[in-house]
Amino acid sequence: MRRQDITFILPAMVCSFLIAFEYAISRPASNAFFVSLFGPASYPYAWLFCVPLNFLVVSCYSRFLPKWGCASMMRLVASAVMLGNLCTYLLVDHFPAALFLHYLWKDIYILLMFKQLWSLIHSRISMGKARYLYGLFFGVGGLGSVLGSSLPSSFAVSLGSKIFFLAAIPIYLTFLFFYALAWRSSRGSIDLSSTSSTSIRATLSQIARKPFLFYILLLVVCMQLSVALVEYQFNCYLKASLPHLDLRTEYCGRLFGIINFLTTSFQLFGGFLLIESLGLALGHRMIPFLFLLQGASFFFFPSFAMISVSLVSVKSMDHSLFGILREMLYIPLGAEEKFQVKAVIDVFAYRSAKAFAAIFLILGQKIIPLRILPVTGIAALSIFAFWLWVTYKMFHGNTIWTTNGNEHPTFSTASEERA
Repeated sequence: MRRQDITFILPAMVCSFLIAFEYAISRPASNAFFVSLFGPASYPYAWLFCVPLNFLVVSCYSRFLPKWGCASMMRLVASAVMLGNLCTYLLVDHFPAALFLHYLWKDIYILLMFKQLWSLIHSRISMGKARYLYGLFFGVGGLGSVLGSSLPSSFAVSLGSKIFFLAAIPIYLTFLFFYALAWRSSRGSIDLSSTSSTSIRATLSQIARKPFLFYILLLVVCMQLSVALVEYQFNCYLKASLPHLDLRTEYCGRLFGIINFLTTSFQLFGGFLLIESLGLALGHRMIPFLFLLQGASFFFFPSFAMISVSLVSVKSMDHSLFGILREMLYIPLGAEEKFQVKAVIDVFAYRSAKAFAAIFLILGQKIIPLRILPVTGIAALSIFAFWLWVTYKMFHGNTIWTTNGNEHPTFSTASEERA
């Protein structure tokens, strides 16, 4: 491996570690405060409010990225993270709305930070190297999550939950230093001259015209609908089982610690082994099939322990095996797809998909409040089945996955090959 590769890979891995490290610290506190201040019934409303904020953030990103460039955009977003967490720390005791906004913002900024980092990685790493490096990038981030989650799980009761919001400031100042190193090493491989300021509506229209991008969008939507329904069920059981705020923070910290440990294990070893043994198509099919089995188990044996296991399963897969498989689909694409289309799919669609689950849950709470949990279980099973069908259509309908040489997979749509 060339020295130039190492000077990019190492700082990029540190950046992945620091993003995940900070999120693992602040997330349990934000989640515990939200449950205490607003209750689990407010989750669907938060997901709905997330859509306009998400739209605003991604629209500004797509509009100003070609003008400002990657480095300036990253500095701006990182500064907004530090400022947002500081304001939450100062205002949460007197203005609950500050926590509500932070709960929405944290789910957007974590995706936007990772999306920007991964766009940089896609521009610098070839498909042949990605087969073993992508798992390491995810795995180093997973180590950050494991170490970060150990702090609230160990000290939330003694220190209080609020203090963890301040961790963003020193962590992101360190992050900006290492991102500058990675950026300096990769400037020659990034060409945004062909990109232009576009709206989300125009980008969605572009996605609809390209079958492969449309199927990536469906994969993301199915994953997030699954996460939303399982997370709602978990928080209902969480409030009923653990009524004290700091105990919830501690339990969430420990549970997310387990999630992060499994995620890291999957990232370091599972991704490479999965791709080598099953390939891309079977790997994508395996995930909804396992979720279908998991959802059926909870549906017939509902309990706090079982829904905790379901949450661990969905969350650990989302940020490891599914993430690695999804990221590999972007490698053969152009700069516009890697930076702008990816932002719409992996940030806007990723979080806005929960709005569909929110509408379903709000209607369910109004119409059948006593049966909302079993109905939610049926909805989750339906999504898993549809997801499995999407993976079949993706690789056997409009998309052909081929191998160029021995270790450089590429793809093309059926319509493109006929042309």
